[in-house]
Amino acid sequence: MSNGTPRMGRECCISLGLSTICVPGIGTMIISSQQNFSENDDFSKLMASDNGFRLGHLRLYKAELLESVDNIEKLQQFRQFFGDPRSFTRLLDLFKNNSNKNVALNYFWHQICFNREAMDRILSVATEENKALLDSIHESISAKSLKYYHKMFYEDAKKMDKIIMTIEPLPLCAGLKDASYGSIKNVVQEMMKNKKYEEAACYLMRNLPKIKSLENESSGWYFDFLNACLIDSANRSIPEFIDPDYKIHLDTYNAQRRILKISQNKSGLQNGLPNTVDELEKSEKLESRTQEHYKKYRMKAFSDEKLEHLDDAESIELRPYQQELVEAACRGMNTIICAPTGSGKTVVAAHIILEHFRAMKAADKPSRVAVLVPTIPLVEQQCIMLNRYLRKTFWVDGMSGSEPVDENGRAPNVLASHVTVFTPQIFINLLRSIRRDDLLMRMLHRFDGPKPQIVGLTASLPLGAGRASVDAALDHMMDLCAKLSAHSISTVRKHMENLRYYVKPPVDDIKRAHRPEYDSFSQSLEICMRKIELAIKPELGRIAENKIINFKVEETVFPAHRNSTRYESFVGGLKNRLMELPDDKLKHQLIKMLEHLGYYYRALCLSDLLPNWYAYSYLHENMTKEIVQDAGDRTAIQNQLAKLFEKFVKSDELNFKENDSGEEKEILKMLHTILREQYVSDPASRTIIFVTTRKLAQYLSHHLNTVKIVDRTSRAVGFITSSNRSSALNGQTAEEQRTVIENFNQGTLKVLVATSVAEEGLDISACNLIIKYNNTGSERSLIQRRGRARAKHSKSILLALDGSIEEKELENIQKEHLMRRCLEHIQTKSENQMKHLVEAKIKQMKALHEANLVRESEKKRLLEGKRSKIMFSFSELVKKQCSHCSYDLKCRLCGAFICKSSSMRIACDNHYVCCDPTIWERIDSRVHNAKSLAIATLVGKLHCKGTDESDCNEALGTIVKLYGAFLPTIAAKAIMIDDKEAFSVRPQYEKKWDSITTDKFCVEPITESDLKVMLNSLHSYSREQHLQFEAEAGLAVKRALTEMKKERRQFVMEE
Repeated sequence: MSNGTPRMGRECCISLGLSTICVPGIGTMIISSQQNFSENDDFSKLMASDNGFRLGHLRLYKAELLESVDNIEKLQQFRQFFGDPRSFTRLLDLFKNNSNKNVALNYFWHQICFNREAMDRILSVATEENKALLDSIHESISAKSLKYYHKMFYEDAKKMDKIIMTIEPLPLCAGLKDASYGSIKNVVQEMMKNKKYEEAACYLMRNLPKIKSLENESSGWYFDFLNACLIDSANRSIPEFIDPDYKIHLDTYNAQRRILKISQNKSGLQNGLPNTVDELEKSEKLESRTQEHYKKYRMKAFSDEKLEHLDDAESIELRPYQQELVEAACRGMNTIICAPTGSGKTVVAAHIILEHFRAMKAADKPSRVAVLVPTIPLVEQQCIMLNRYLRKTFWVDGMSGSEPVDENGRAPNVLASHVTVFTPQIFINLLRSIRRDDLLMRMLHRFDGPKPQIVGLTASLPLGAGRASVDAALDHMMDLCAKLSAHSISTVRKHMENLRYYVKPPVDDIKRAHRPEYDSFSQSLEICMRKIELAIKPELGRIAENKIINFKVEETVFPAHRNSTRYESFVGGLKNRLMELPDDKLKHQLIKMLEHLGYYYRALCLSDLLPNWYAYSYLHENMTKEIVQDAGDRTAIQNQLAKLFEKFVKSDELNFKENDSGEEKEILKMLHTILREQYVSDPASRTIIFVTTRKLAQYLSHHLNTVKIVDRTSRAVGFITSSNRSSALNGQTAEEQRTVIENFNQGTLKVLVATSVAEEGLDISACNLIIKYNNTGSERSLIQRRGRARAKHSKSILLALDGSIEEKELENIQKEHLMRRCLEHIQTKSENQMKHLVEAKIKQMKALHEANLVRESEKKRLLEGKRSKIMFSFSELVKKQCSHCSYDLKCRLCGAFICKSSSMRIACDNHYVCCDPTIWERIDSRVHNAKSLAIATLVGKLHCKGTDESDCNEALGTIVKLYGAFLPTIAAKAIMIDDKEAFSVRPQYEKKWDSITTDKFCVEPITESDLKVMLNSLHSYSREQHLQFEAEAGLAVKRALTEMKKERRQFVMEE
């Protein structure tokens, strides 16, 4: 370092490598740093161009900069920055008094710290005597680290200052675990001992971004800082202040770090690759393991010490009818318990579980219970209910797919528990997984010993579709018993009076309503639908005439009733068929018209049941969304459809009012009347209104609150829907569902508008009125919905607008009666007779299964033989059979080879995946926002790399994670089939795998062997991509729930 002698009256030019700052009025001083700032180009540019960042960064050196102002002469250099001469005079007076010197310096600092010229001047003064300070201020910060450091200054000039004033350094240091932070933590801790609180915070925040020796990338300090903040309540608000979306970014980082840790853990992985189940057979004897072996994997929030302070488990005292229900199960039999909703099946299950554990303990055998429930909310609810009777003695856990999974996988948590509540697919995934981390038990078809006991609990036994006779219904019930190997159906026979005393079914009533004789809005919707239909019909006729698509007659005739469910099914089916059209322009036009028919159909259905304002709002929302999405790229057909809406619907916009009572519609007036009368006679009533769609649930709830039907308030009605991720805006998270149910149970909400999610299982308190609002389901739905009304003198009312709804309800009542007759018939059978009937059914089902396998094998043989015969008929040169022929599957756009047809497999009935481990070399796999599908998890997309001559980038399909392996799915429309042995050299194109597998080649179901081949193929090709996809898979559910919450919050704000 070298410096010149300052001379007053000249400019001071400070050279900072790439930038020069001129400070007037001090003198001339040339400072050349020995640091090579060209390596820190981004930081230097930011310091020069971003005034807020520069000043904020310099303010972190407050103590060092103020140390340089140690006499009156130096203070005098800043007189010009004090607008009022008297205030500067007071500053000098304070400074002269040693006891007030710190007060004076703080006052001085607040006058200059947001003034760039003043801060540059104090920097010049400070670095004249302390040359190392300049190096420290401009010490290199990598580009990745700088990106996150800049977040702390972005959008708010005082953002970092607020962090400094809020932060508690010692708890934060305790949360920074990496050894790289050691030197920083030591300095901070020493400063805190000397009560230099602000200085310690500044030192910490300016040095964290400079950490270079982290195990992870250089930006890891930022996420470590966020994690450390969240550990202690004093710092917990800081992450959201820095970044409102920090949770998403932090989850992503934590998932990536977790996967990286797994890959580096040699004890858990072989060369960074996950072990498969068959590797255990070579080194490990498999046997049932006790929970104590896995105790460390239990939730850390419930240590043994904390468990001791919990209340003891509640004792179970079964009612007489419940004792009758558990009799067979407690003797170890497989059985199906059928009892009404509200009869206490959870208590019955808890008793059976306790008896099972007692019996296994007496035999000195370890035991576990898997409880399967159909929905995610029920997982948490059943865990809570079972814990009431099992806590402190037995460990209960739940798994639905929405909980975070660490590097140990799910299996240790299951093995650590006595009872685990699953959604069925999670349980299946664990059983089918080929990964060692997920191994729970050997698949039962490999095991000849005792099988687990199976107990089913239900309020209604299925009768099967269209089965109207006792014999047919009994046969269907026997099917269910055979699938569960259940040799008995447990019902209440001896203690019916006791059951009736505790469980009182509601009185059923059906009320028929009629549509208004004339509704101009509905007429306008139907006019638009008719005009679109008339435009589509000629095109369908030409397509059928030219045999472009082989339409059946009924597939081209629109149903007469445009507000029937058949109309919606017709439009959906027609849209699917038109996807086969080779003419993309015509296909686009027809599909767009059918989409608009769908909009009008749903608006028409809403108009039937709500004031027209809601139907119009729905329609206007979808039309506006389409305009926004296709802005600047709208086709002629879209313009025509927009004009149709504006001419016939939007022109009446002023006639629609949000607060319209809608009582000109008889069904809505009847609903209002029923609710008014109910809450006049019993203000403490609880009502559930069942509707068909999520949108209708939201709208009806909003309407009833708007017109203040219940309690004359606008907050007495809520709604509950499922958490379907494919429809996040209309869905609810588990937390939102829980909040609504709690409010309903506590009386904050008096009315709950619900979709089918509230039919069964959810812990909804007894209500005394059930209204099915133009909505019915199966006989099972009838029983489940009625079971929601558990209070005395409760009622169940169907408001039916359509005759078909009323007919369906009556049919369900008949089927319910049929189910009772079937159960009465089964009750006449002895245990031996039932066992004989079920065993006979099991043999019959096995025979049918084997016959199906033979048929599939024959179909495959015929398909392969068909190709051989065709080849032979064309040329006698082709002599060989083609049972083992394989096609080349190539990119439709560039012709690049993708894989052999023999490498294709079908997974989960609809995923056509390639099981060639070398495919990763020929495709470009890209991470995409992950989302959970029914079984697999979509984590990315794949594109064609092209040929040696040219790049391609054509989309080929997706990448899914299935049973632990990453598999590339191939879209039929993205490939062409190259048959080298065919006489025609023209490649063959198909748009659906169904057509390919019918006419070209068979695709085998994926096997465990295929999964093992693919399990580590991506890792072998690219470890980095493997880690990225693992991280995305881990984030799938969490990201979906986060987005759902954000969209739901936005919807509520707009509402």
